[in-house]
Amino acid sequence: MTSIPDPPGVQPERTALAWQRTAITATVIMVPLVLVNVRTGFWWMTVLGSVALAAACLMVVAVHRRFSQLRDESDGLRPFSPFAPMVGVAVVTGLAAMIGVVTAVALIPG
Repeated sequence: MTSIPDPPGVQPERTALAWQRTAITATVIMVPLVLVNVRTGFWWMTVLGSVALAAACLMVVAVHRRFSQLRDESDGLRPFSPFAPMVGVAVVTGLAAMIGVVTAVALIPG
């Protein structure tokens, strides 16, 4: 029995989709963190969180645009490398984690 090969654009599309989901998750995490920091007056964390939130939203849009390019293989684009979105999402996710830890530590009474 022979296996049916995947279309050539499927693996990069799956990778891009996984990174897009991670960027969406970072966005969902950042919204309440930014709101908590606004209410508690941690303005530098609010600004940093807002920048990270904007970057995550831009990555979601950029990866969505790449999906449409993968569907239209007639344009002759070179293969999609997920490295740049991967680094961007990793930075945004790291920022979300750092802002969450700093916010939690700042809210602990002591």
